[in-house]
Amino acid sequence: MKYTLRIKKNKIFRYVFKNGEFSKGKFVIIHINKRKQEDENCNYFAVCVSKKNGKSVQRNKLKRWVREVYKQEEEKLKRGYNIIISYKKSTTVDITSYEKVRNDIIKCFKDLRLYDSI
Repeated sequence: MKYTLRIKKNKIFRYVFKNGEFSKGKFVIIHINKRKQEDENCNYFAVCVSKKNGKSVQRNKLKRWVREVYKQEEEKLKRGYNIIISYKKSTTVDITSYEKVRNDIIKCFKDLRLYDSI
């Protein structure tokens, strides 16, 4: 991911969940907030998947799907944001597919006005 770094600190997760905007889709919830002035040329990104979403193989597959969608859409997104994508507890690999998750994430990005030109 060219313009993106990973969120690793727990305090950043808590800050985004508490103070940021969010959009809910059928399968995912996306939380965002604007970063400070010094980090406007890149986004910080994280994926959250609960143990309730399945065993480790299924959870890793869900994370790979989100990272792939983000990688494809990264060039079109505004920069300078913290972005956390988490799955709803009821989402499993059995009831969804990559295309459904992709459409859901794109819809949420549009709701949050994260695209540059749309």
